Amino acid sequence: MKQNRQLNSIILAAQNGCVASMWEVKYRFSHLVHTLSEDNRNHIKCQHEFEDECFKVIEETVALFEPSKGDFPQLLYRCLTRRLARAKERYKNRTSGFTVVLLPTIKDESDGYVEVEIIDDLAIVDKNISLNERITGLAAGDPRKVTILKSWTEPDYCESDTALLLAKQFGGKSETHRKAITRFRTHCQKALVCAN
Repeated sequence: MKQNRQLNSIILAAQNGCVASMWEVKYRFSHLVHTLSEDNRNHIKCQHEFEDECFKVIEETVALFEPSKGDFPQLLYRCLTRRLARAKERYKNRTSGFTVVLLPTIKDESDGYVEVEIIDDLAIVDKNISLNERITGLAAGDPRKVTILKSWTEPDYCESDTALLLAKQFGGKSETHRKAITRFRTHCQKALVCAN
């Protein structure tokens, strides 16, 4: 009951125009909004737009809420699930007009199953662009790491040569740079393991 009274006082303050109270209400229910969005991400057009709509629903529900008529969390949950149902319906209507592509029938005598690979031309990304994006992400703005990553992409990569190049470009001893290359390689391997 104490939590309900506290929440009701925050809601009343938000109804009276207190911006900080409105943000407090949004914060308290942001987990619910993000959970609904994440759980239904394959059934709505855009998670970001849906979440924005939900935060507007919170504002509308705060404006209409009367403590004597019921519990705010239950009212808000009903309003958010109605909004979710509308978002799902819009997405369903938008995707219902898909095109059916007939694939040629191929008989496979071995087990009766055929493996067909469909290539999405729109999803093909230039390999160089993808590689450069990964290099930029792993380097995190460090010019020394960029140099190391670019040297790794060369077919005739040699760690000693890269260490000498770093020593010439950035100063210091090549042995120190060689150790930095080894540490950075370990860091990148961990990052790639965590990404998979």
